[in-house]
Amino acid sequence: MTHHPQIWQILFNQDQRARLDTAFTPLDNSQYPAETQEFAVFQRLVGSGATAQFPVWGALSWRFGEKTGMSGHNLISVVQQSPDVDVFYMNPFPHIEALFVSPWWHGEVAHPEFLDVSSAFLGAAGLDGSDLHRLTAARDFSMCNYFVGGPRFWQSYLPFVEQALQRADLHMPPDLRDKMHSVDADWRKLHHASTYIPFILERLFTVFLHTQGRHLKVQKIPSPLGEANMSETLRDLRNMKDVAVLTRSTKVLDMWQEKRATYFRQTSNAAWCDRYLEPMLAAPVQW
Repeated sequence: MTHHPQIWQILFNQDQRARLDTAFTPLDNSQYPAETQEFAVFQRLVGSGATAQFPVWGALSWRFGEKTGMSGHNLISVVQQSPDVDVFYMNPFPHIEALFVSPWWHGEVAHPEFLDVSSAFLGAAGLDGSDLHRLTAARDFSMCNYFVGGPRFWQSYLPFVEQALQRADLHMPPDLRDKMHSVDADWRKLHHASTYIPFILERLFTVFLHTQGRHLKVQKIPSPLGEANMSETLRDLRNMKDVAVLTRSTKVLDMWQEKRATYFRQTSNAAWCDRYLEPMLAAPVQW
């Protein structure tokens, strides 16, 4: 990997320009709305030839610094220090790593019937549906498109996602395919009427890392802000889950499940626990 990454920062209106990081290159996406959101930006950059002279590149949200607490200069420095890494990525929400079996289970809490839609997507795309329930270590947990990669990554990742999308649209049951393309995913109106697609694609990165991308050299960069906001209880939960993954110990898994249930019952109301926690506890866990 070259020592000079090119990182664009995506803005959707001019009010956001003042909040961009000066270490990145502004990328105005206001005229290119797309259901796949950031993934469409990646495709457009490659298709236009903009990335041809930059083997190592990324395109990040205008909220990157706000969500991660990391400056552009710091991110570029990390990338430059490890020229042999194929892809760097970040998860600005490490508390989710502590509390959910997988990124997909978090999606179930945030988007109605997310597991049903995602299961149909993975099956139609020819991918392993058990990934929904795979106990995912913190090192493999990804929740957004915060990554910077070299040619080995981009030349593998982009076709992987494109093929998954094409197969899903061809082979999903029509009712679930229609739901996937509906704005039901954004019932709280927090994501500008997004469909299920961008939330599935964000989590598909984790699937890619242990399938088609398993031979790549990967480095996860901690999120300074996310880590600073982690309580001791959440750190213990994350560590416990990581030990369970490493040792495949059902005893440690049960301890994590119990401690997690206690945490949710202390921090969430009874209706939330009935709706989400009980199904979590009853669901199978894959190693």
